Amino acid sequence: MSDRELKKYLQQSLQQGAELGKNGNDIRLEETIQLCTEMMREQKLAQKSQEEPRTSFVQYLSDIFRFEGIPIFGLQALVLCITCLKIYTLADIPQYIPVFMPLFVLAVMPAMFRCQYYGMSEIEAVTRASGSQIVLAKLVLAGAANLVCMTVLISLEVHLQNSYREIGQMILYCLVPYLVCMVSMLRLIRLRRKENIQICTTLVLVSCVCWGVLAKTMPWLYEASALGIWIVAFLFFAAFFVKEIYFIVEMRKEGKIYGIIN
Repeated sequence: MSDRELKKYLQQSLQQGAELGKNGNDIRLEETIQLCTEMMREQKLAQKSQEEPRTSFVQYLSDIFRFEGIPIFGLQALVLCITCLKIYTLADIPQYIPVFMPLFVLAVMPAMFRCQYYGMSEIEAVTRASGSQIVLAKLVLAGAANLVCMTVLISLEVHLQNSYREIGQMILYCLVPYLVCMVSMLRLIRLRRKENIQICTTLVLVSCVCWGVLAKTMPWLYEASALGIWIVAFLFFAAFFVKEIYFIVEMRKEGKIYGIIN
């Protein structure tokens, strides 16, 4: 074989080898891509099968009850006992009922401001349950406790007066002061300032004093002729309370915290 023929043969062999190598690399690359795709698909399916179901609000509410139920209901029961003892000594003066209603909001404050007091807002914001859901769960528990306390208080007053004639007025006497303080507390929680706890405590105590002063200086406000004023006040503050609850629910749907982080 001449040098020219050998050179030609080697060139053809190298060209064929390069083409085969290129095709082989393409085939191996496609096989690798398919293998990786199958592995990712299997891993995704396995992750879905092992994923825990999302906690429902009812289940979360029961979890909150285990941690916050005793403090909330315990403090509410203590305030109820004190209020009933005072109401018993003022059996013929139902206008003093509003004086004690802000204290039920004061009893809820330790649970509502707990994360803010201990500086846990950032941790609460990144939990699986948003801060809004935590606030909403605590409000449900507080509302249930307050409803029981108000029912007991009104029943005691009706029993002492031995009359159902003023039961509508007494319900308003309970709800209006309660809504005033509750709306104020929710607004303060949403603002998330460090001095909110002190402001809310002062507001509740000042509210008790103000209602006591009104009972002394403006007795006509508690007569049947002034029932319209109480109804207007109830509707006004109830609208603000419903608005705050709606805002909390919307924040819960979006998974956001209720307010800003300190």
